[in-house]
Amino acid sequence: MPRTNLKVFRVRKHLSQAEISDKIGCGRATYSAIENGTRNGRTYFWNELQRVFDLPNAEMWELMKNE
Repeated sequence: MPRTNLKVFRVRKHLSQAEISDKIGCGRATYSAIENGTRNGRTYFWNELQRVFDLPNAEMWELMKNE
């Protein structure tokens, strides 16, 4: 199941999958698979996303949810 909140977050920031993956240091295909829910993403991915975008823990949990 896709991570709808993660896609909404990316779109609100006006970023493409390639742009956000560059910011957090992963490949576009990896980011796409995580956003689409076919991969979970390692701790590094989520830590970098939280660090780069200065997100509070509660918001990170919402982004991590598969819907």
